[in-house]
Amino acid sequence: MLLISAQSITAQTQRKLMGKALDSLRDVIAGADVYIFSDNDTLSTITDNKGNFSFSGFKGEQLSLMIMSVGFKPFTHTYTYKPGQLVLSLGSIVLKPESNLLDEVVIKARDNQIKIRKDTIEYDAAYYQRYESDRVEDLLRQIPGIEIDATGNVFTMGKPLLKLRVNGEDFFTSSVRDFIDQLPANVISKLQIINDYGDEANFTGIKGDSQKMLNLVTKDGQNMGTFGNVAASVGTNDRYGIVANGNLWQQSKQIGIKSSSNNTTNEAGVNTVANAGINYRDKLANGITASAAYNYGYNKNLARQVTFTETVNSLSRSIFNNTESETNSRDNNHNINFNIQSIANKSYLQASLTGALVNKDRTSNSNSIQTGQTRQDLLSNNGSNTELPTINANLVWARSMERPGRSLSAGMDFSSGINQVNETLRNKLSYYNRTADTILKDSLVNRQVETENRSNNLTVDFRYSEPLRYSKDSLIKRNIDFAYFMSYNSTDNSLYTRINNSQGNSSVVDSLSSIYSSAFTLHRFALNYRYQSPIITYSLGLTLQPSQLTGQYLGNENRIKHNELDLSPIVNLNYSISEWENLSFVYTGSSTAPDFYQLQPVPNISNLQNVVIGNPNLQSSFTHSGLLSYQHTNAVNGSILMMSLNGTIAEDQVVSNVVTAQDTLGSSRQETRFENANGAYSLGSVYSFSVPIAKNKFNAELRGTFDYNSGISYVNYYPNKNRTINSTHALRLKMNQRHLTLSGSASYSYSSNRYSIEYLRLRNIETWQFNLSGRSFVIKSFSIGADISKRINSGYAFDIGDPLLINMNMEKTLFKNKQATLSVHAYDLLKQGNNLNRMIDGNIITDSKFNQITRYFMLSFNYRLQNFGSKKK
Repeated sequence: MLLISAQSITAQTQRKLMGKALDSLRDVIAGADVYIFSDNDTLSTITDNKGNFSFSGFKGEQLSLMIMSVGFKPFTHTYTYKPGQLVLSLGSIVLKPESNLLDEVVIKARDNQIKIRKDTIEYDAAYYQRYESDRVEDLLRQIPGIEIDATGNVFTMGKPLLKLRVNGEDFFTSSVRDFIDQLPANVISKLQIINDYGDEANFTGIKGDSQKMLNLVTKDGQNMGTFGNVAASVGTNDRYGIVANGNLWQQSKQIGIKSSSNNTTNEAGVNTVANAGINYRDKLANGITASAAYNYGYNKNLARQVTFTETVNSLSRSIFNNTESETNSRDNNHNINFNIQSIANKSYLQASLTGALVNKDRTSNSNSIQTGQTRQDLLSNNGSNTELPTINANLVWARSMERPGRSLSAGMDFSSGINQVNETLRNKLSYYNRTADTILKDSLVNRQVETENRSNNLTVDFRYSEPLRYSKDSLIKRNIDFAYFMSYNSTDNSLYTRINNSQGNSSVVDSLSSIYSSAFTLHRFALNYRYQSPIITYSLGLTLQPSQLTGQYLGNENRIKHNELDLSPIVNLNYSISEWENLSFVYTGSSTAPDFYQLQPVPNISNLQNVVIGNPNLQSSFTHSGLLSYQHTNAVNGSILMMSLNGTIAEDQVVSNVVTAQDTLGSSRQETRFENANGAYSLGSVYSFSVPIAKNKFNAELRGTFDYNSGISYVNYYPNKNRTINSTHALRLKMNQRHLTLSGSASYSYSSNRYSIEYLRLRNIETWQFNLSGRSFVIKSFSIGADISKRINSGYAFDIGDPLLINMNMEKTLFKNKQATLSVHAYDLLKQGNNLNRMIDGNIITDSKFNQITRYFMLSFNYRLQNFGSKKK
């Protein structure tokens, strides 16, 4: 009895400790060394392939924990058990990246600026030139494969960066564009471009669709602070700009306010833009974070557009339209968002609620001269008002079971919206004698069109993963994954067209009015085998997708119903050839329902020269897509090669059928109808090869794209194949010196459009563009810069010349803290800018150009508010 009692007492005093090791991206750290020191006990273990570790059998009430892993700072902490407590769960422990201050000799031997880890490409910020006033945006412009457009949107290898995180955590609104021009570049240690599959996938390991994300890793001690700016600009041609931003960042607590207004955006026409917003994010409790945000946007646009359109016809002649138009629009947008997220050791919960209200007012005047097969003039004076309220609710739940690798997750998303449009259409259509080119007759058409479109969308998904042959000490994982996805989308559309009689009373035109409803239901069943190891990860399986498209409209009581059953493989491969080389391949198959305007069998008379009529018998389409990506870094010279190949094949694609029909006055007009067609496919590629020279003081980059698209359309019910080739190649040279940066590039773009109709000539566009930009610091606080570009165009319908654009600027840093700048900018000194675009849609080719104010001068003052880390720093 004494022996049994002694053993019982000993068992009761033995304690247990468990935890999980993560990096700054909240990825698991497998194989880390873990030690505990308690009284006379010293125990050690390593983290498993989920990052978990546990100890048992020690007696002390107090212990010291140490975790060590290559590339991370050692983690040490002391813990004390409460009286009577036998089990202590530490939850997730985040290890910080290790930064070593190397001496000068080692720096000279530095040969690495990039690391490739499966879904992540990491760039060392110390490898790139940074000035004291530079923002993260200036740092991104130096990275190979990164493009930033005129509005601040960031793209990597042609794909947009849609989400921002800092040190692996959500950052304010998570908008890349909002913060890359606010965060200073000198607080950043690493930049990571990540294929993000979402927090649910990070928790369960089951991956679905991905998007590109930017994660910024700050320097040690720079993970909190205040930052923002106030700026004012005034210029010629009544140009102006005002900005005021303020952000408080105290790790998990984040408060941001933004506001701006300007009329310097020249995408299309003359724009006056205003934005305001506030956001709040904080940790409510251990593992629970909540956020709320409100944003308001205003855009006023005055656009004068000249358009040349050619409609390819199966008859002997095409139809040409020369159109001059003026549009005045005002848009108001309100957005509000609430989000709460809970991350525990074995469970994940996320819920969000989003609401939006959009109001649009538009007036337009246009004069279209139609020649070729048909000779008509159309004079239009139209106005419209749009109200679009929407609401969206989202819920995601996931849980890891007791058996490592076993997980369960479920999600639901619901959205609802009402799109109300009131249009006033005033048109005068003139008909010509083709031989004498004289007006035979004209037609005045004044109508009011009221459209209401109610849409509801519900998606539900369920995922379950079962581990196979699990071993605690193995870094290899094998799982069977099952997934179910259901999507239901319903649309109720009412369209009423009214005319006024001579007494001013309105009446409904039955032939131009309808009530139409449609619903699309998709079920997706997926079963696959998933293999994961430090070197290779792949998933192989099958997906079964039954779908149903139904529709019903006034005048036809029989409900239209189309059922489809699609079977497609699951292929997802990621092969880490080495720390410097990675290969991946992803295949996806997806069903898409036709839009309601493609289904609604009532004429849309917004454009009397091209009336749109839907087809209620359309079927849903199915698209097969594949993407092959390859990245390689040379560890010796630092060169970087990134390539991707993509392809799609469409089944039952919804395509246009442009027919020539007779109108009520005996003349001909165009009508656009819709059909299902097979045979469309596309192939594309993107590449970037960059070589640093002399420790990155010089850099050469060759990048480009090549796309081949084989499309199908119909002309008078006759199939027409459209083969399009788009190719762009550019050579860029950069020089980064302490007081001087230079960048030069030469690019060639080629676009070719070939139709199967034999008599048609090729439609080719060729563009050469040469750019030279530079920035020189005359003294430390004063710089001058210039940007020169020459463009040579051929193949457009317009004679626009070959513009030479010259921009210049001067900037002076002010005050002792160097946080203020005074700058002068001169844009388009020779006034040769233009906005030219070509668009191809089926058998319709459109060249267009807009008015722009391109030459003006701006005087700007900008004061940056920033304080990161401790006050001492």
